Amino acid sequence: MTELLTALETARLLRCSLRTLDRERAEGRGCPFVRMGGRIRYRRADVEAFVAAHVRGNASEAKSISDTAQVRRRTARR
Repeated sequence: MTELLTALETARLLRCSLRTLDRERAEGRGCPFVRMGGRIRYRRADVEAFVAAHVRGNASEAKSISDTAQVRRRTARR
């Protein structure tokens, strides 16, 4: 069964305030959520996927940037 987190648990996991979580939900951005009756819940797998989708500066990204910079330097010399 899928683990459902409350808004408070999700805010703690994301290290943000409840207000930030509420605002992002109202604006249609932020982490996917589930509405059951009047309750808002977040699936742990969705929260983890949301975080993974926002990772920046990984090693392969840095390598491609340095490769691009080297190509630019070579073409600038000609």
